[in-house]
Amino acid sequence: MLAKTLEINWHDGQAIYSVDFSPDGLRYATAGADNSVRIWSIQKRPDNVSLTTKNSSSTQVEKKEQQQNKQLVDSLPVNIDFLSELRRHSSPVNVIRFSPRGDYLTSAGDDACIILWKLSPSKESSFGNEYNDYEKETWTVVNMFYGHNKEIYDLAWSPCGKYFITASIDNTARIWSLAEKTCIHVFADHTHYVQGVTWDPLGQYVATQSSDRSMAIYKYRKTQTGKLQFSPCSRRFVRIDKGKIASSHDDPNATGSFRLYHDENLVSFFRRLSFSPDGALLITPAGLNKQQETSQSTTTVTTNISDAEMDENGDELLNCSYIYPRNTLLKYPVGFIGNYPKPSIAIRWCPTLFKKRRHLASMFALPYRMLYATATQDSIYIYDTQQSRPICAISGMHFAPITDLAWSNDGSILMFASADGYCSAAVFSDGELGTKYEKLPETIVHEHDVEMMEIPSNEESQTTIDDWTKPQKRRTSIPPTPVPTTTLNVDKPKKRRITPILISTPSSLPPPSNN
Repeated sequence: MLAKTLEINWHDGQAIYSVDFSPDGLRYATAGADNSVRIWSIQKRPDNVSLTTKNSSSTQVEKKEQQQNKQLVDSLPVNIDFLSELRRHSSPVNVIRFSPRGDYLTSAGDDACIILWKLSPSKESSFGNEYNDYEKETWTVVNMFYGHNKEIYDLAWSPCGKYFITASIDNTARIWSLAEKTCIHVFADHTHYVQGVTWDPLGQYVATQSSDRSMAIYKYRKTQTGKLQFSPCSRRFVRIDKGKIASSHDDPNATGSFRLYHDENLVSFFRRLSFSPDGALLITPAGLNKQQETSQSTTTVTTNISDAEMDENGDELLNCSYIYPRNTLLKYPVGFIGNYPKPSIAIRWCPTLFKKRRHLASMFALPYRMLYATATQDSIYIYDTQQSRPICAISGMHFAPITDLAWSNDGSILMFASADGYCSAAVFSDGELGTKYEKLPETIVHEHDVEMMEIPSNEESQTTIDDWTKPQKRRTSIPPTPVPTTTLNVDKPKKRRITPILISTPSSLPPPSNN
């Protein structure tokens, strides 16, 4: 893996708040504080390819400049090309997302306007665009949606590409229809800013996360008329009982609880939660967990105690991200990853599935591995669903908080943006992440008719997503370990860095039924 900050003029030196790859990987979009959206082509550089100079009649000064440009280009792990600039917003753009098929692009920001863009079949010239001579394609406005009365922070598409959901600091999340060109539903259960939204790829749930320290899940179905019907809030996660934490160093009969998430004092615009591409897992950022007592007196956690969050009893709470498997999605999180020095702010899943490694036990009973990246305010941690520790950690790349991240369609490039006005790229060599898994779960085909089922006890029953997300073992005595500040080597199994601590089934709830 090669990680490097790409120091080019992304948005005239102003903050970048959102990034996204198109599903085919041909385009990379950035949204910035300069009120614009820019489209780029970012491709992985072939090995041993460099910029060559053929003009032998150049002067010494020109040759020196060409040599400097050659060294700069050769130092970048990707080839970058500017394609287009989209200017219709009147305020900073906070989020940008391609539709599932890549035929549309949505952007939203501080002007409370959502703009739907589409690629024009021919190159057009736009009046007043200073980059018109450099543009290679033109995007036109299809529609502009209005309904929020304050800034919009996040957006997510439905798997069918006919709807999308937005999150705003007006304390609401809204569902929009492309066909009806209007808002068709409003979620108003949160009492503070809604900073993150995600849509279940199996077409059964949407989830929202707010600075009111809660995460809400809503169920919906498709009616006979083809419209979406949303139910009231199915579950709102706010607190967790201390007794649910399964650790040999804690009293299983402990009473009391602590809040799952940071409050509004968290210095971040975003809490970008995300469903896995197969719908099996939901991971939410900005989490807090109770520090586990350990008998190892030398074990420490690299968290600034003066900045640490405290619960009502004065116990220190550490930064994490919570994992919700599909079979317990409306009940409780099954565990968390983290003990980060800084709060996590965004989760992004790699769209490519990989074959499992034979020499490693799997944390979840999935037939494949999925990769995901967690962004904290100053670092990136890359995980997979097979092992408990991160594959690698990347830090020290930016001088301002990280705002968003995105995977390329084949998983070979992970891009992340910062408020310092730059993007960084983590580029993986061929086969470094593993072998691509070709067979997809059959349940992905169904979009609106998937019903959630409990894990069956009959071993001969048909395998479902709920079976696969069942942890194979519940670990009960894993102490927190220091968070690394440099890139980790996955070939060193003796060093355990960031370890999920699984949460046991609450004693007040009955075990899963055998239906």
